[in-house]
Amino acid sequence: MRVMSYKPMIRALYDAFARGDIETILAALADDVVWDAPGGAPYSGRRFGRAGVRQYLAAVDRLVRIDEFDADEVLEDGDYVVVLGRERATVKESGQHFETAFAHLYKLRGGKVAEVRLFSDTNAAASAFGESVAERKALGGPLGVTHEPFSGDPEK
Repeated sequence: MRVMSYKPMIRALYDAFARGDIETILAALADDVVWDAPGGAPYSGRRFGRAGVRQYLAAVDRLVRIDEFDADEVLEDGDYVVVLGRERATVKESGQHFETAFAHLYKLRGGKVAEVRLFSDTNAAASAFGESVAERKALGGPLGVTHEPFSGDPEK
């Protein structure tokens, strides 16, 4: 039976994110990690493995400026950890802002993060990119597919 708490480890991941320390985040992940970020924003989608998570984090960094990202509560039950918090961000291309409360669910296995599910107001993020969920679907597939997002500029 596991006695240690995963809370310090998960809090450390949020600290690493705030510092831009992607390598620390990746080192905490299982080789076969599943990272699920649903929604209509260009970085949304399901990623697999550390390379997929690196791709997700790079897309977030490329597309938005995180203005506030606070992990307010960390709740734990066995191999599951839930982080409740809030974020404000700005789309770099347009300057549009969005904010949302979030719940991030972590499933741990063997001391590593095996699965992450990110829950937030996905419509707020997609809208800040100038897209609706319907527009995203019309652009060629289910939400999260890695096609180029609609920019609002017909030349792009």
